[in-house]
Amino acid sequence: MALERELNHFETIKGELLKHHEDQFALIKGETLVGTFTKMEEAYEEGVRRFGAEAILIKKISQHDSPETLPSLMAGIIRADT
Repeated sequence: MALERELNHFETIKGELLKHHEDQFALIKGETLVGTFTKMEEAYEEGVRRFGAEAILIKKISQHDSPETLPSLMAGIIRADT
């Protein structure tokens, strides 16, 4: 599964993240928390700056999981591989 390591790491550290960063966005690469950000766009920009087109996980730190979408990406306006 794509991003399996990142998702597993997020679940491992989720409790600690909720204590200090609830409603922010976690940027994870492999088993490393790269940082937390107040806006998804900031996490995305940092991920692209540091890792280029490599796979990264950006996940909202929340008690309740809800799917996040990037409308521009979904509509094909932007591309994740550039």
